[in-house]
Amino acid sequence: MCVVPAALLAACSLGDDDGGESGPTTDAATTSEAASDDGSTDGTSSSVADDPSTSGAESGTDAPSVARSGPISFASQIEPIIERSCANCHTGSGPGTQHVRLDNASLVSLSAPGLAPVIETGFMPPWPAGGDSPEYQHDWSLTTDEIATLLAWTDAGGPLDVPDDHVIEPPPDGGVRLDDPDLDVLSRGSYDGTAGQPDEYRCFVYDMGLDEGGYITAMDFRPQREQVVHHAVGFLVDAADVADFDEVDGADGQGGWTCFGFSPSPSAELVYAWAPGQAANRYPGGTGLRVEAGDVFVIQTHYHFDVEAPPDQSSFELDVVVDSDAEADDMIAIDVSTYLGPAEIPCTSDESGPLCDRNAAVADAVSKYGEAGFFANGILAICGQSPDDYADMTDGIASSTCDQRVNGIGSIIGIFGHQHELGSSFRMTLNPDTPEERVLLDIPRWDFDWQLIYE
Repeated sequence: MCVVPAALLAACSLGDDDGGESGPTTDAATTSEAASDDGSTDGTSSSVADDPSTSGAESGTDAPSVARSGPISFASQIEPIIERSCANCHTGSGPGTQHVRLDNASLVSLSAPGLAPVIETGFMPPWPAGGDSPEYQHDWSLTTDEIATLLAWTDAGGPLDVPDDHVIEPPPDGGVRLDDPDLDVLSRGSYDGTAGQPDEYRCFVYDMGLDEGGYITAMDFRPQREQVVHHAVGFLVDAADVADFDEVDGADGQGGWTCFGFSPSPSAELVYAWAPGQAANRYPGGTGLRVEAGDVFVIQTHYHFDVEAPPDQSSFELDVVVDSDAEADDMIAIDVSTYLGPAEIPCTSDESGPLCDRNAAVADAVSKYGEAGFFANGILAICGQSPDDYADMTDGIASSTCDQRVNGIGSIIGIFGHQHELGSSFRMTLNPDTPEERVLLDIPRWDFDWQLIYE
């Protein structure tokens, strides 16, 4: 199992050039930024909107207040909540439609008995970011008044003051999926696993087919077999390195090749991450990820075969502004940085077994993933730590932190944190332990099923 507290940070580059896992594991964070002030970060990978002018409105700012007397109006009080916080996932082709469909008023009303318990317990809508985080765009969380309004409406039986076929529509921007992507790229080949086999980390090439450079402005990984696709990370690879994959791609009779780690080729840059619950990743207007003609994406897909499934050939949807487009002249390039933190978890004092010896665990990991797939020691070195710093954490709870220098200048526009399934909480801060400290992402109760890119 790969436990990596990681943060992925995406940022717009504003430098002169632009004008503008069994065994010791790791935690990673990836960030997209439009270059930030020089400082250090504490935590794992993430992407966040650091500029108040671009971040979302405070949760519930336009929320309808709970009815004080008389019947609750579906049109003026319930529908605005459903459209803002539920419709993205539960209408059209949203990922939540396999569980509950809310495409029209009648379906919302029929779902009223089931809505109450998931709303009251906070299970829905999912929004793991805690109160110490900055304000983000597309905040799905509900205010106290909104919860009270919804519960009162469900208690009343879900009455309607609109026609049954009244359409429920998500907000016009920031939908969960890319409805009309410029490119819809299939992986080279498919992979067919068997229920019960060991976890498979499979790299696939995704050819964009671009004959000129440009900027990727939005990305959306679409797993074909969600029941076995566990998570995925995407690397942008220079055209010059594509030939390096010819010998391994499909060599075992299936699409792609077994891979592990963060470097499928010398030029590979980790620029994207997908996990359950993740929506399409859109960059702010006028910004994008720079690509050149012939560049490809390599997406490392983690398969977990606890069920039998047909072969998987996932797709990668992209919006792109090419250099011949007039708007390309004013585009600002996005930089993506990944910050890794240790995930050393020794056995508890009452556990025993061969892998409780760290050296044996390291040897086991290397035998499975190769030297390139084992990077726990390297992360400890980056963080100025050693296994001894964690050796006494034998009560079943291990915690780690790592301060690293920010490697870009600009404005942070998005943060994504990842720590697989064993994490319990997650925090990334800018300029930790200084008067300028600022929390970039705080998740007090980590949930692997809801890993979001916070914009």
